[in-house]
Amino acid sequence: MKKDYLIPLKRGLYIFSSQWRKIQPSVLFMANFLVLPSYVSLEQALGFYEIIPEKVTVITSVTTKKTKIFKNLVGSFEYRSIKEDLFFGFKKEIDNNQEFFIALPEKALLDYFYLNNHFQGDFSELESLRLQNLEVLNIKLLETYGLKYNKRIRKIAEVLIEFVKKEKGRYRRL
Repeated sequence: MKKDYLIPLKRGLYIFSSQWRKIQPSVLFMANFLVLPSYVSLEQALGFYEIIPEKVTVITSVTTKKTKIFKNLVGSFEYRSIKEDLFFGFKKEIDNNQEFFIALPEKALLDYFYLNNHFQGDFSELESLRLQNLEVLNIKLLETYGLKYNKRIRKIAEVLIEFVKKEKGRYRRL
């Protein structure tokens, strides 16, 4: 097998190099496929929904499996481990005619806070994230999802809800 025909994604999993394939594979689809089960979340999902202004270069996902990182010619894929009872709150989307699972915006935020232990849940921390487009967030869903997490995340969810209400009040639709 010639070296330039295939691109290794991980041990035992390959895709054809660009000159040998008919369609461009979606990196979000590949993120779901590299580790099963998984869904795109954290910074990647927040960027997808334009809730954070930064360009995200690492495809971040959550899984019930071990934390892993894959770097290959296609990109960098990071998988963070969560408990099985927190593996919910995602939907199917389509990218380049390929289906993938991605966290709902509310779940992506809660996953982010859950997996980044330094957040304790005050307004200044939320302001430092430069969150935007908060109108996409469903307050009821934040409340419901927040209750499924530990005490720290429940507190952060409460502060986040107040933050979202405050921020939504600052904007008026044109």
